[in-house]
Amino acid sequence: MILVAYGTRPEIIKLFPVVRELQKNGIPFKTLFTGQQTDLYVDVKDLLPSPDYSFAQHFSGADKHNTLAKSFIKICSAAEELFASHRFGTVVVQGDTTTALALSLIGFYNKIHIAHVEAGLRTFDLDNPFPEEANRVLIGQLAAFSFAPTRGAQQNLERSGARNIHLVGNTIVDAVEAIRKEYGVAASDNANTVLVTLHRRENHDIMDQLFDELNRVAVAYPALDLVLPIHPNPNVQKHRSRFTAPNLRVIAPVGYIDMLGMIASSAFIITDSGGLQEEASCFNKKVLIVRETTERPEVVDVGLGRLIGKEILANIEWAMQPPAALQASPFGDGRAAERIVKIIVDKL
Repeated sequence: MILVAYGTRPEIIKLFPVVRELQKNGIPFKTLFTGQQTDLYVDVKDLLPSPDYSFAQHFSGADKHNTLAKSFIKICSAAEELFASHRFGTVVVQGDTTTALALSLIGFYNKIHIAHVEAGLRTFDLDNPFPEEANRVLIGQLAAFSFAPTRGAQQNLERSGARNIHLVGNTIVDAVEAIRKEYGVAASDNANTVLVTLHRRENHDIMDQLFDELNRVAVAYPALDLVLPIHPNPNVQKHRSRFTAPNLRVIAPVGYIDMLGMIASSAFIITDSGGLQEEASCFNKKVLIVRETTERPEVVDVGLGRLIGKEILANIEWAMQPPAALQASPFGDGRAAERIVKIIVDKL
């Protein structure tokens, strides 16, 4: 039996194509929602069938403040109980979350094959992004199957001694294509709107500086309409009063379908998000990456992304220049899930 495990919105988005491919081929499987992100789960839960198992009860109640360690312990403990009472041959995890690491470790302890989707991403800096870089390095050593999204990720896995490495593409391309068809999300050219997202943990200590820099951008470029769906994290929220420019708008967090629509209708994007770099490439949008490193160098290599650290204003002119046309996303052709399922079934 195959178990597909997820606990956050990005995991659901990148795993629903795998689940649909399993359904399409009539392959028995179960799903697990760990409850790591109960609030963000709501807006994408319909992309998947209702989970067969849930650990969400461990994240409810009076103590809702979960450190990384608390979340990890809760998921590990619940997974140990699940694996003691149910037999699984393979657990499919995605990316670099606490959920993925916890399920990989407990699965490994129980001699269950771990199939790692989006394996091999690396910055080679354990502090950037934190703690994701450490999570994916550890999962890479535990996984029985490593599904690399790009040639660079494949090479990283080969150098690290990972097992059963397969270059399959990134399921985000599958996901965006499916959502485009089902919800009518289409790219458009908007010369004025700039989508901004800032939330990464390693930027919390400089968020006040980043918000001040955004304000300077808005003042220097009054024709631009900067739109920031603000992250609910209090380390981000507490700085919103620093914005004074009228063309810098803070809005409530938006659902994933709406976010894709905002990407599609933006002139360019300013972000410290990893996933947004991939999604922007699906719509051929330029991205100013507010980080020192990226585990997705492909977006930089094709000319869509630029690493800028804190220097947002100095890079606006580059972002405003139209990008060259791309034949396809550097992250794949939209058939990653098909390849992943075939490999798992053939091997097992």
